[in-house]
Amino acid sequence: MKTLLPTSTAGSLPKPAWLAEPETLWSPWKLQGDELISGKHDALRLSLQDQQQAGIDIVSDGEQTRQHFVTTFIEHLNGVDFEKRKTVKIRDRYDANVPTVVGPVSRQKPVFVEDAKFLRQQTKQPIKWALPGPMTMIDTLYDDHYKSREKLAWEFAIILNQEAKELEAVWC
Repeated sequence: MKTLLPTSTAGSLPKPAWLAEPETLWSPWKLQGDELISGKHDALRLSLQDQQQAGIDIVSDGEQTRQHFVTTFIEHLNGVDFEKRKTVKIRDRYDANVPTVVGPVSRQKPVFVEDAKFLRQQTKQPIKWALPGPMTMIDTLYDDHYKSREKLAWEFAIILNQEAKELEAVWC
């Protein structure tokens, strides 16, 4: 029988305290190198187990492999300088010290595909993977290159579409 309204989670699930400081935005990883990779995998497994025990139909990684929903994707792109920071107002709510777009943005390789493959290996259930949208990405950067929110949004849309297509291949 097909589930009428399949359940899923929205957003990240808490990371274990041994991996990152709980309830801390941009909390640094407590592990390094191979230990960090193993720790992320362990955290993903625990998150998946929690979802399965709760009866969730469509499971996710719980964002256990990411330090931050948006910046973890952006930090893998060319054209963004995390050392050159500027203060911007995020959605007219608060000021944040953010990285600067200094050149054309591009993606050299998939960002989340390996993590998604690992999740796929852990379960036969339907899975999903959250990606930030172009506007969310723009809101967390200072643009010193395109000088146009629209142009930068379109560049991010192209990059996100590439990533989404490669993630889709993991599901099949």
